[in-house]
Amino acid sequence: MRVMKGFLFFLGSIFRWPVQNTKKFLILHVYLLGIYGVTFLLKNLGLDASNFVFTVGLIAPIGYLIYNGLPLDCLDYKSAIKRELSSIN
Repeated sequence: MRVMKGFLFFLGSIFRWPVQNTKKFLILHVYLLGIYGVTFLLKNLGLDASNFVFTVGLIAPIGYLIYNGLPLDCLDYKSAIKRELSSIN
């Protein structure tokens, strides 16, 4: 039951995120479309670096978040609830 509560909380967070942070949501999706576009362009040009660009492009945001201090308890739903409640107030 505990795993289900955490899963449902994070599922709800995914549905709330586009409404709460529209700018970040749009930036993420424009970035992903850009990575797909660059990969598609490189593949059509016949360059073998398209797979590398795609992989680095998808891993780079995770590295950026870790570099900027991604909390170690980011997947613990109790601490996530505390952070969300404190950001509302």
